[in-house]
Amino acid sequence: MRTFGIDVSRWQGDFDFSRAKSEGVKYVIIKGGGADGGLYRDMRFEENYRNALSAGLPVGAYFFGAAKNAAAAREEARYFAKLLAGKSFPYPVFYDAESDAMPKNKKALTDVVTAFCTEMERLGYWCGFYTNYDWYLNRLDGASLAARFSFWCAAWMDKCPANDAQMWQFGGSTNLIRENTVAGVVCDQDYSFRDFPTMIRAKGLNGTKAAPKPDADTVLKCGDRVRMKEGAPIYGTDVPFAPFVYSSTLYVREIAGDRVVVSTVATGPVTGAVARKYLTKVK
Repeated sequence: MRTFGIDVSRWQGDFDFSRAKSEGVKYVIIKGGGADGGLYRDMRFEENYRNALSAGLPVGAYFFGAAKNAAAAREEARYFAKLLAGKSFPYPVFYDAESDAMPKNKKALTDVVTAFCTEMERLGYWCGFYTNYDWYLNRLDGASLAARFSFWCAAWMDKCPANDAQMWQFGGSTNLIRENTVAGVVCDQDYSFRDFPTMIRAKGLNGTKAAPKPDADTVLKCGDRVRMKEGAPIYGTDVPFAPFVYSSTLYVREIAGDRVVVSTVATGPVTGAVARKYLTKVK
């Protein structure tokens, strides 16, 4: 399989995720923060997370590391986990290992990446590492890391050079496969080679919960009539719907994962999107 996605940070500004979805984007990896110059949260992390979810795009996250040893890497991981707390990531969370502040010795840098990813796993996350193909070969023991953690390979080429990559960043400002813009903005573009949402949700990692096997009374499809739980918020926000919505019979118009678009009429304008857990099918 090969699923098209993007990765974004504050550098993409006020990014239009709905437009990106209409252009074929299926998932987004969002910068959570980093450690270059001290531990920090990316200034658009919260907004990017909310807006991606509102557009119906599943997300992962990454952290730009700068640890000089394993102890510092574990500290970075604990900080990253605090940034991620209370959120759900159906795609992996990644350690970006490309900083020149990191160890030059291959074993030392491999130990740093291992320490970060292992600590994130201990904290309940499906963690991988991101680096360019040159670092994978020459600065890291890339093959041994990729045998243990999900490898996101950065290689702006027309073919992924790493057979063990589970995700491939194939382009950014330079792009040999597609135009270098998405939603009118230059951003990094990716292919995922794994069905991460299914695997991560099955294990209940990354703030997700392992979903119980649905029965015939709980499976929704477009056109079904449903009722919404009183006070349920608009998807990806804490904002409630207008009061009349909760007392209305609604129609399912679109389903993307746990995001369900509903309306008060079978055709025509939609009312909004809500998490599946707040809906009950009307027989």
